[in-house]
Amino acid sequence: MSAFLGPIHYWLYNKIKLQNNMVEAVILFAENKNVSNDLSSKLDNQYGTIDLRPLEEQIDISNIHGWLQECVSTVEYRLAYAVTTLLKKDSQKKEDSENSSKNLEELKEIFRTLGEKESGLNKDATVSEAYKCLNDTLLDGMPCDHANVLVSQEDHEIVWKRSLCVHERYWSEVGGEINNYYILREEYIKGLLAQANITFEKLDETTSRIAK
Repeated sequence: MSAFLGPIHYWLYNKIKLQNNMVEAVILFAENKNVSNDLSSKLDNQYGTIDLRPLEEQIDISNIHGWLQECVSTVEYRLAYAVTTLLKKDSQKKEDSENSSKNLEELKEIFRTLGEKESGLNKDATVSEAYKCLNDTLLDGMPCDHANVLVSQEDHEIVWKRSLCVHERYWSEVGGEINNYYILREEYIKGLLAQANITFEKLDETTSRIAK
């Protein structure tokens, strides 16, 4: 079966699994905080699970693109729902609002720490290597979506632009706020770059820059 699969399929599948790690981290946080003890079950029942077996052992070889797209959708829904569940608040209740803000701050730290753990970059990493790390790690839909476009690339900096948001529909469908995704994503990116002496900066809502 592996003869039918190319590097891009394994590359995408690995990114799916890395985003699933984010979901698992949110579930663990919910359990430890006693916020939603049945969050894992709700996610499994409503959106399905991610099978972590090797790709060649489970993929539908007759529908490779469709199978991978389904996995992307599953892990997107799971992350959106998990985070949204923890950040739900009743605007009329001050306590709920304060708890939501506190949970977001703790989730930011969790995502940053997870990024550091999964990075693989060191202090000698180049900007080009760092950009590759981001592309190899962050799930932005299917490769054919072309969600990000390179704006400029120099030895000391790379600038890229988000051409479309492939995440928003999942967050909207679960009643969440897409801004929360990008807040946590930014912390995760900072974690990925933490050991590389490379800075990350949002130039505007859709344009980002890394530099050394």
